[in-house]
Amino acid sequence: MSASTDLQALLLATSAVTALCGTRISSDRMEQGAATPFIVYTGTAEPQRALDGSVHGTRTVFEIQCWASTRAAADALAAAVKTVLDSNHQYCTGPAGGFDADLDLEAALLTCDWWS
Repeated sequence: MSASTDLQALLLATSAVTALCGTRISSDRMEQGAATPFIVYTGTAEPQRALDGSVHGTRTVFEIQCWASTRAAADALAAAVKTVLDSNHQYCTGPAGGFDADLDLEAALLTCDWWS
């Protein structure tokens, strides 16, 4: 499995996360008009190579966007995501705040280093 698949499976298996957003967890984008709150994540994989070129592991940097109609709801979702990632040794920074005026939605943005 890929880090992206593993991340989504972990979030969907965590009741503290799904209690807030249900199964509205998606890579890259969410359909316009989707119910809130929801999570959208993107990731970039970077193989960790030795001097001989062999790969010892992969670091995937995820930006995890927790979107909701209020900042408090976005922050609550981000806190649940951060807790489960930290407890699985996939550490996050953030959240940073965000806002989309076109959608009138608030965001709490996390950055996660996922090692596999």
